[in-house]
Amino acid sequence: MIPIDIWEGLKQSAAVGDFVMPCCRAPAVLKTSINGVPFFAHLSDECATAPETIWHQAGKASVLAALLGMGIEGREEAPGRSPSGDRWEADVLFSANGRTIAIELQRSYQHLRDYLRRQERYAASSVECYWLVRRETFLTLGKATSRLLLKRDFNSTWPAGGIGTGMLPELPVAVLDTNGAQPVMFGGGKATSVPAWLAGVLGGSFQYRGGSWNLG
Repeated sequence: MIPIDIWEGLKQSAAVGDFVMPCCRAPAVLKTSINGVPFFAHLSDECATAPETIWHQAGKASVLAALLGMGIEGREEAPGRSPSGDRWEADVLFSANGRTIAIELQRSYQHLRDYLRRQERYAASSVECYWLVRRETFLTLGKATSRLLLKRDFNSTWPAGGIGTGMLPELPVAVLDTNGAQPVMFGGGKATSVPAWLAGVLGGSFQYRGGSWNLG
């Protein structure tokens, strides 16, 4: 294993293209896990050769169908670029009422800093981003966001009213169960349909309250 001091030095000095992923020859970035383990990751967040999962396909199809039913045209795998030149590609992108909105579907583990980095990249591009994730992914993400929320907003002291699901106000996220009758789930064990959730996003009723994102 490369000594951590050398790895950290490489992270600071490496330019895009200096390292590539062996699976698809795409540009790689150097990262360090929460446990201090060095690893390489895809610059564009996903491998170009990885097959799209059934969950991901079904999720995009349900979002696009719901938008169509609302008279809104959605585009899948829509590319864009921030003013600083950072590239992004939204799973689903659409415009309505003067707003541009991206829906990202995240099946597998992703570090919290990558969620926030991608969120900031969308914000810099004047794009709102909402996340739909698998239940297992939501639970893992919640552990990281809860730690940050308690430390940042409550000085590491558990508040009397609790912290809900422990999510962050800057990271709108809900669970997507593509096999469920009410597939979108959020704080308080509540669930709804994809069209109702999207209507809440557009109407402003999908809001952050006390550590949870909810339809209210």
